[in-house]
Amino acid sequence: MRGIPPTTTRKSLLIALAAMLALLGPARGQQAPATSAERESKAEPVVRTFGSEGGYRTEVKSESQGTLGQEDRRQVSLLAAQVFQHVDEARRALDADDVKQARREVEKGREAIKAIHALLPKTTIHTRTTAPDGQVVYEDEREVQEERVPLYEGMLHARTLAPIHAAQRDASRVAGVRVVESEAISTEVIADLGYVEAQLNKAAKALEAEKAEDAAAALLQAQVRGVDFRYRKEDTPLAEARDAIWLAKRALEENNAVQARANLAIARQRLEVYRQVLPEDRRRDVTQMMTEVGQLEGQLQHEANRPGVSERSRQGNLVSGWWDRLNDWFKRRL
Repeated sequence: MRGIPPTTTRKSLLIALAAMLALLGPARGQQAPATSAERESKAEPVVRTFGSEGGYRTEVKSESQGTLGQEDRRQVSLLAAQVFQHVDEARRALDADDVKQARREVEKGREAIKAIHALLPKTTIHTRTTAPDGQVVYEDEREVQEERVPLYEGMLHARTLAPIHAAQRDASRVAGVRVVESEAISTEVIADLGYVEAQLNKAAKALEAEKAEDAAAALLQAQVRGVDFRYRKEDTPLAEARDAIWLAKRALEENNAVQARANLAIARQRLEVYRQVLPEDRRRDVTQMMTEVGQLEGQLQHEANRPGVSERSRQGNLVSGWWDRLNDWFKRRL
């Protein structure tokens, strides 16, 4: 299909972004999942009035129904990630001239967005304007819902982000913008579900009308404009340490101690760079992690024989704990 970056471009970025792969694990801590009653609860109405006494007055009353607990927020993020995976699979299908598969993927994406809408709280906004004599001259009521959804660290994995990065990078090149990828370390990702849903609807209509080119263009726009990557250049060493920790974990899972040790050394070096930019009162946690990483490096270096499954599992859990702590540091900075 014309206007779509080649599949090889998207695949190449999977390697570059593989370090961002994160598993959606169980919630940590003592926070209980939200109950159905919590989601269905109503907040007290908020009333705001505009205009001077004796003149035209406009009253805006907003009333929210439903709240999101931690587990529901994770559900929303997971489903949003699924939406973008379906978008990419639909584009791949169009690359292969498989319109039937593209149509299935588009419908799956729309179903995921529908599920997100069912989870997200809704707010009813009632607006009424009265004249000086008390007569109502304007009145409107509508239901709104938040459409910008953050993809938390548990969703930042290569299968979701690599195709989006590829599409956005290609669009930037078309626009003549030089992309410095070494500085493109994302510390926050926001999905605009309203825009993505509109593009999926447009793609669905185009496919029904057998206009594959129009469908491909809509899907491309969903990837290019439907996600906002926010960057903090000063967080680059921390992001690089996080990437190295993840690669070390993958190496341990493959029982590759040499590769794991090499990635741990990189993580420790980048943590040291990050520690140097922190104020003195915030360096202790980073220093502690560097010590722990160094200890595991030493253990791996002096392994005489292949360790047992239980020992390798313990090491993997240790590295996973560092991954979680690094992501917590990111969240504190956002």
